[in-house]
Amino acid sequence: MHSCRPETLKIDISKCRGVEENSILRWFDELDDAIRARRIDYGDMQVSFDQSNLAGRAKTWALGLKLHDPYAFESLEVFKSRSRQTFEPPRAEFRARTELLKLKQGERDVHAYA
Repeated sequence: MHSCRPETLKIDISKCRGVEENSILRWFDELDDAIRARRIDYGDMQVSFDQSNLAGRAKTWALGLKLHDPYAFESLEVFKSRSRQTFEPPRAEFRARTELLKLKQGERDVHAYA
């Protein structure tokens, strides 16, 4: 007998350690891909999944916040926002956007595909 629930795919992602060498924006992309592949539909489960992929300084930071306020990460958006404020190097989004705009395929730049 087959289940009506679609198959899920387990995607391994890197741990966020809260150090500048690791891009928090890239880590968020990995998380979003894994959440979709695993079909994690509920916000609180998404936050728990994200927190389970923290390590080192980042894990200590998240546990400390939750110790003071169990609702510190009430949604995935709040978790991401607080994580970015804490671990994203200054001007990282600007640098990422600049790198994206430099991309080309043949004669066409990124604007041709937007």
